Amino acid sequence: MRSKIVSARLWGGLILASTAMTPAFAQQADDASHNDEEISRGRGGLEEIIVTARKREENLQNIPVAAQIVSSETLAERGIKSIENLSAMAPQLIVARTGAGSGASIALRGITPPNTSISVEQSVATVIDGIYLSGGSVLNEGLFDLAQVEVLKGPQSLFYGKNTTAGVISITTANPTRELEGMVRLGYEFRALNPSVEAFVSGPITDTLGFRLAGSFSKQYGGLFRNDTSEAIVSTYDSATGDVTDHVRPAGDKYMTGERSALVRGTLQWEPTNNLTARVKMTYTDYHDGSPAGNTKIFSCPVGGVPQNDPTTNCSRDFRVSQDPLPADIAATNPLFNRHGGKTYQDYRSLNIAGSIEYDADKFSLSLMPGFIRWKKDFMGDYDYTNGFPNEPDSLGSQIGNHTADRQRLTAASVEARLQTSLGGPINFMVGGYYQHQRIDFKEDVFFPNGPSNSAVTNPEWQYVTVAKLGRSTGETLAAFGQVLVDITSTLNFTAGARYTHETKDSTFRQPYSHPFYASTFPTGQIGAEQTFNNVSPEATLSWRVLPNITVYGSYRTGYKSGGYSISGLLAANTKASDAAFGPEKVKGFEGGIKSVLFDNQLRLNGDLFWYDYKGVQVDFFVADTLQYFTLNAAGMRTRGGELAAEFAPRALPGFTAAASIGYTDAQYRSFPFAPCIVAQSPTQGCLFGPTNDGTRNYQDLRGERPASAPEWTATANLGYESDIGNDRRLGLNISGRYSGSYKTYAFANRFAERFTQKSFIALDASLRLMAQDDSWEVALIGKNLTNRFIVTQAVDAPFTGSGTGTSNGIQSDVDGSISDPRTVSVQAVFRF
Repeated sequence: MRSKIVSARLWGGLILASTAMTPAFAQQADDASHNDEEISRGRGGLEEIIVTARKREENLQNIPVAAQIVSSETLAERGIKSIENLSAMAPQLIVARTGAGSGASIALRGITPPNTSISVEQSVATVIDGIYLSGGSVLNEGLFDLAQVEVLKGPQSLFYGKNTTAGVISITTANPTRELEGMVRLGYEFRALNPSVEAFVSGPITDTLGFRLAGSFSKQYGGLFRNDTSEAIVSTYDSATGDVTDHVRPAGDKYMTGERSALVRGTLQWEPTNNLTARVKMTYTDYHDGSPAGNTKIFSCPVGGVPQNDPTTNCSRDFRVSQDPLPADIAATNPLFNRHGGKTYQDYRSLNIAGSIEYDADKFSLSLMPGFIRWKKDFMGDYDYTNGFPNEPDSLGSQIGNHTADRQRLTAASVEARLQTSLGGPINFMVGGYYQHQRIDFKEDVFFPNGPSNSAVTNPEWQYVTVAKLGRSTGETLAAFGQVLVDITSTLNFTAGARYTHETKDSTFRQPYSHPFYASTFPTGQIGAEQTFNNVSPEATLSWRVLPNITVYGSYRTGYKSGGYSISGLLAANTKASDAAFGPEKVKGFEGGIKSVLFDNQLRLNGDLFWYDYKGVQVDFFVADTLQYFTLNAAGMRTRGGELAAEFAPRALPGFTAAASIGYTDAQYRSFPFAPCIVAQSPTQGCLFGPTNDGTRNYQDLRGERPASAPEWTATANLGYESDIGNDRRLGLNISGRYSGSYKTYAFANRFAERFTQKSFIALDASLRLMAQDDSWEVALIGKNLTNRFIVTQAVDAPFTGSGTGTSNGIQSDVDGSISDPRTVSVQAVFRF
């Protein structure tokens, strides 16, 4: 009942606002013509925001899409260099960098995709220069030399295709300039001892050909997370000979994550005529850090306040983690273990090519966008997150961690063609087509605790491997889309369109080796599937420009996220081929809002309301005692709510800006009757035993429960001021805050599982800048998360902890989770020419 009252108030507030503002600000329509001139004279007022949310340049205030726009200036001013940092700007966006599987989970408006399987796509697509980048590895692509970032909320299938059921992060990099110019930005972050440099040079080669070359380099000599490990003796038992061998495990590096990144982008732009532009952008990324799980730790220990696997390991809500290396002699037998001499690591390299040809004629425009992506990711992490009981040489059963080493490869090629008419009449059309071919290859070697070995194995790489896994998934996507645009009147516009998607996937997963001790639990074998998916996603929008500066809109939207097959789980004795398959995720619903620019272009006030029903929402369940996970489809989920955002730039105080936003999200499972239970969940807490749709087992009904990463209330606030201080200098100050209500960190935790709750928090950022009047130089001091809040983005039952699921006397598991960065303070200097 409470959520219905809140939703009704939000709807009523926006309706009243739109009707009240219409007569009050009618006289402002005639003032809009001089806004750009006054802005250029430094008299305050708002700047126009141009977006490409509908694959064409438009004013943000004129499009029927809820969006958060971050300019290149704001990115630099607030030190935003990664997709994770965007959460500070869009509070309903929660980005979790995770240690395995796809490597990340990007959640928006309570829709949280799984992260443990490399095969599962995000529900929030990331698009760079119009090219879709698959999977969570996109977090390793740094944000540098950008034009702007657009966070588009709600389903975006018509223009962006599949895997956009919750939204899109659209990143546009900077283009070549008409005149020769360049920039060098030097930075240093104190906590991680992290120097960085970013630079670009851009300009014309000929009258019709321009170029831009940009690069960024960063290296941490320390780290954001302290690594608490110590030297130990590890004893292994050879199943072939019965011999026990002692190995020296050194202490791990003092800090995690020890990041190093090098990125370079080259752009060529050819404009032989006024209506033809051809552009190609090539970006190379080389990224390394000390562990894929370097931001993951055990932080909740219900049994005695210490980890059940190792009471010597820290279990506090702080920024100390535990990532143990493997003994060097064990690592030397396996190329994945030995890539960095037994130390945990993550190495990521990618090549992205984005092309575009745009032709604008009097009556139509044509665009062609080919793209190519190849990334390679190798990593090894310690996934029990403990120090591992430093042992005496004669002891067995050493808990030295669940070390997993992966080699992942992705190659994708795509092309999109689009035709848009501009006939001058009331009816226009947009039609297009899309093709993508993608292949994912996966290899994983797992070293379980307790030190098993096998000297009789035929492949020497598997001497210390517990389970070896191989997977491959090849897919093709064909799509056709179209839209009709009807100007009913000069101020009333109706659009309707649909996207048809045909997709095929051929996937195999096999375990070529399993140690004899585990052969009965995780046998060798192969499973796979050939899958075909077809979908039609329609949408329709009615938009009414009440006044030149006030627009009201309402939309019906649908979306589709690809189904697939898990090629990175564990093949257990009872695993069926169908267990690894998961179905598509679909959404339909309504969104409406109002966009306005008021008080002589001094106040921008935008609001929107949404109501979406999801079917087949993809969620991952982690089985802590066997390290298995499954991608499941929750039968139904609903999200509804609203957002209100305001930006104020008074002409009476040039250089001052104030912005704020507030969001409400009511997200809950509408149907999920046979969800797995979490560890130690009792019958009184909803864990029952009996027949389900896939056998007899423990289960719970999550109907009415909130999903993960779905805070009810979120908000942001930002104050900025820039002023002349004499001697051709300016001083700038920016203070911003982000509030998030409490939210669950695990999709299967119900209201009784408090250990999986991230409590509400406020995080503060600030920057102070001194710059030349002509912008030729700038120095800045930038602080992020100044309140040093410990923020959990995603969590699960810790491996090998807890027991008694479905009983009244179970032992709760420890909880490990991914956490956001601690407080950071950096300085930077910028030089422009």
